[in-house]
Amino acid sequence: MARTKKTQTKVCTVTGMETSTSNFYANQNHVKAVDNLRRSTGATKDQLQRMFSQLNAYV
Repeated sequence: MARTKKTQTKVCTVTGMETSTSNFYANQNHVKAVDNLRRSTGATKDQLQRMFSQLNAYV
C-alpha cells in the first residue's frame, strides 16, 4: 500500500481561506496573492482584510 503525503495547510489572516503552505511567503500569515493584489492596486493589507471580511459575510 502506498503512502499518501498529507498537504500542510494554513489559514490566511487576510482572506480567511485555508490553503497549502506553499502559497505563503516564509514567516508571513497571508498568501502571496494578497501581496500581488496589494502591489497592483496600492491598497493596504488592512483595506484588503476589510474587503475580504465583507465578501465572506455575504457567502
